[in-house]
Amino acid sequence: MLWGKEELGELCVLAKRTIVAYIRMAATVIIAVVVRLCLDCVGLILTRQDAPSAGFWFAHCHKDGTCVLTGILLFFLSLAVCSLFGWACQDWITDPLRNPFARKFSFSIMVDAATWIPISVAVGKTNALVEWFMDVAQDNLAQVLPAPLLRLSDWRTLVSSCLAALLTFSCAVLTHLAMKYCRGVADTKGEGLRGFLRFFLLATITCLGWAVAWSNWELVLSLMDALEPDRPDHDLTLVRVVIAVCLVLSICFYLRFGPEPIIPDPQLQHLCYAQGYSSSVQRSFVSYIVYSCVVCMVMVCCDPNYGLLIALASWVYSSTSSMFDAQALFVLCSLAVLVTLLSALCSAGITWAFEVDALTSMRLSRSVNDACAKMVNRRRSQFGEMLSQVQKAGSDACLMEAEMEDVKEAHGPRCLYKSMSDEEALSEVESERQLRLNPGSISSTICASVLVYDVLGFVVCFQWGMLVVRGYSVVFGRIAARHTAFYIGSCLIYASAVVVAISRLVFCLFPSAEERLAAEVLQETSSRRLSLWRDAPQGSAESCQELSQNLTPEPGNA
Repeated sequence: MLWGKEELGELCVLAKRTIVAYIRMAATVIIAVVVRLCLDCVGLILTRQDAPSAGFWFAHCHKDGTCVLTGILLFFLSLAVCSLFGWACQDWITDPLRNPFARKFSFSIMVDAATWIPISVAVGKTNALVEWFMDVAQDNLAQVLPAPLLRLSDWRTLVSSCLAALLTFSCAVLTHLAMKYCRGVADTKGEGLRGFLRFFLLATITCLGWAVAWSNWELVLSLMDALEPDRPDHDLTLVRVVIAVCLVLSICFYLRFGPEPIIPDPQLQHLCYAQGYSSSVQRSFVSYIVYSCVVCMVMVCCDPNYGLLIALASWVYSSTSSMFDAQALFVLCSLAVLVTLLSALCSAGITWAFEVDALTSMRLSRSVNDACAKMVNRRRSQFGEMLSQVQKAGSDACLMEAEMEDVKEAHGPRCLYKSMSDEEALSEVESERQLRLNPGSISSTICASVLVYDVLGFVVCFQWGMLVVRGYSVVFGRIAARHTAFYIGSCLIYASAVVVAISRLVFCLFPSAEERLAAEVLQETSSRRLSLWRDAPQGSAESCQELSQNLTPEPGNA
């Protein structure tokens, strides 16, 4: 009975910690999306699009190459600025000794948001690029193909498939080259230009993963258009069938080839690209498809038109599709809170039962495990051949003679073995070291646990990201539609208010372990300062010197 209580207490502590982590993750995404809202404001104004009809999301560029170019420039601008901010400010901006505002606001979620901002921008620009490419291809096909052979919806699906495959392969090649020839990509603490370039490269690869995944989801949507051409609202039965097939295929592919991280952790990266394990383009290509499967399952739940959660919200309140309805926003917020709590509890249970956390998908690699298994089998076969030679010789004395061959150079080898060359010996030692680094087999249970954990986290992120845009449309949408100046001003006001409120709320109610430790150190320092000031004789030079020494906390304690 006592053991059960201890287990229950451990699970409760883990659940609280996971809920805090999920809330902080949602806050990070909220900050990233409000900043992206301001960037989309600039893009929509430059391309002369109607912001309310576009849903205040710069993700559509029908047959306009200038619009696509503007989106690409905004993406690279956001990527460069956010990488510079995250790399240069991640140390001092979260330190309460060097940044007094860090004693009241959570700057750590702002630094984390710097990695999510270009991801959010990349998703929209990928959507715009895919739509533009398909529209241009459709016009060209309409001029070339005869009318009987022309079903534009089918050709749009083919074009979308080719574009998704080309984007996946291109990103896989770039990632393979970056991970193989750029050491320490996952290290974001470097100094100088080289450190910034590593941070920039890491952010770029992360954005590429979402770009590929979003292009593959666009392929699923184009398939619906091909099955029901010229219909803006597809049949509910068709939508469910397509989504179910997509879900089953994604799960099967992940369980067969996943986990396979696009950006492995440093030790796994060393195994993948430094010691011969899966150092091919195929590993990177499979990793992008695995990541696309995860995002596809997320979109099955969260797609704004066909997602399961949106269908559930529509069942509760029929007008959830309206961007300007406050009641719809309330229903979606309530659903997001419920999903966040349930996802956090489920993730805590997975961590408690299978020791899976948010970093597990970066530390496990199916290709590395397969390569280790092949190496073990090869070593066993080599050992079996050697053992058979020993049995033929009648004893293992020849092995000793082979090892001491350099001492007895005058005598030639008198057994079937030959001493290994230096290269073979080094290869053997390296092979043995790799076998000891074998992470072990990946069971189906662990693979499924990692999949569920990652999908739940992304579902929470995606839901709160959509709610931020919904909140802006409800509060400022009608005002922004009146004039460009109102649109720009409302975006800046909304973004500033959300960033300040969220960072303050998270710092007060859901601080991280580092923020709690820093607050305790500062509080202890303040108490010691007041005690020394009360006890010290007035006007004493020695007391002033002692006071100044005791009032300065050590940097390592904060």
